[in-house]
Amino acid sequence: MKKLLIIYPNWVPSNAVGVQRVRLIVNYLNDFGWQPIILTVKSKYYEEEISLDLLKIVSPGIQVEYVDAKKAGKYIRLYGDIALRAFWNLKRKAVEIIKKEKIDFIWVPIPPFYTALIARLVNRSTGTPYGIDYIDPWVHNFPGSNKILSRHWFSTKLAKLLEPIAIKNVSFFTGVSEAYFLPVLKRNPRLKNISYCGMPYGFDPGDYKVKPENLKLLWNGETNILPYLYAGAFLPKSHYFIDELFRTIALMRKQDKLDKRIRFYFVGTGSSVLNSISDYAIKHDIINIVIEKKERISYLEILNNLSNAYGILAIGSTEPHYTASKIFQVILSKRPVFAIFHKLSTAIKILENANADTYLIRYNEFQSTTSFEEIILQNLESFMKLKRGWNPDLKNIEQYSAKHSARALAGLLDSKVSSK
Repeated sequence: MKKLLIIYPNWVPSNAVGVQRVRLIVNYLNDFGWQPIILTVKSKYYEEEISLDLLKIVSPGIQVEYVDAKKAGKYIRLYGDIALRAFWNLKRKAVEIIKKEKIDFIWVPIPPFYTALIARLVNRSTGTPYGIDYIDPWVHNFPGSNKILSRHWFSTKLAKLLEPIAIKNVSFFTGVSEAYFLPVLKRNPRLKNISYCGMPYGFDPGDYKVKPENLKLLWNGETNILPYLYAGAFLPKSHYFIDELFRTIALMRKQDKLDKRIRFYFVGTGSSVLNSISDYAIKHDIINIVIEKKERISYLEILNNLSNAYGILAIGSTEPHYTASKIFQVILSKRPVFAIFHKLSTAIKILENANADTYLIRYNEFQSTTSFEEIILQNLESFMKLKRGWNPDLKNIEQYSAKHSARALAGLLDSKVSSK
């Protein structure tokens, strides 16, 4: 069996988002002739919360190799990125594993972005080919980057400097969406003939059968309420959608069209220099029915909270290339979904295939704000009362499963190894 070294500094029980990208694909790689070996950092160096429940959803027998890292400074913090704190340890261990295990290929999901540089250095030392998986774009304008000499400004400049170095000898690109790495090809014409494959996060139906220990719903202790849930980060390009959605909710409430039992829960929205969910709720005077928990909860808790919600909000981005990895969690919850995505987002097709687009708004940047507000009002009123029903069909989304993504990755790997 061919061997794939995956360099990713977080692994279960880490609750970092990218861990699920790796875990979902790794669980199925053996089925397609590839033995995955995970190279990661010991969990005692993680800054995010850990969830031991995540150990329940990893296929048994996966080989994992661990390294130490420098501790992130609590008071004097020069850098906190775990890939930087473990950079040279990961590089040395990767070379050691390659010599010992006869690795056929290296695959590095990013972010953390510095793992791509590690792969480049390992490739230079050993000649082992590598591929980069774009979970998010590397070169982009980080929120706050318009402030010269700010940390975000430096991050944007550094990305433009380091990405060309990291991809110099790359063999292929993968990503949760082709739109995340196609701009890389435009910026680097010499790579125009390189292989690539877009493959979504996907889903594993078995995840929904696992219950976390001591499950707590966000609305535990509340009685006689109808909880609507949004789970995930509050993206910089989602602010327009939230602002207009809350404006509509406030209007419906003023017109007595909103059930008084309704509560809107937002979890895992994160912190930012931009306005928060709560800020917009205050702006539109609905803060008493909007509850924001910025901290993330564990993956399994998210699945179970979604499955127990009265309804779900899936709010995308004004950017056409945005694809929501959480869309599969939303659909498989089997709860009614109110969604807003750019009309070109890949999330649209996924919702359509699952017959889960009943209350989907396809955003068009050329439409007027007035027209957009009217569409939100019509769809939201209909959604709250399920006037159009709710009958999703999950048979047509197998093509987006984690197993399908693993097959696609294995096929790309096979083509590169066989051509060596």
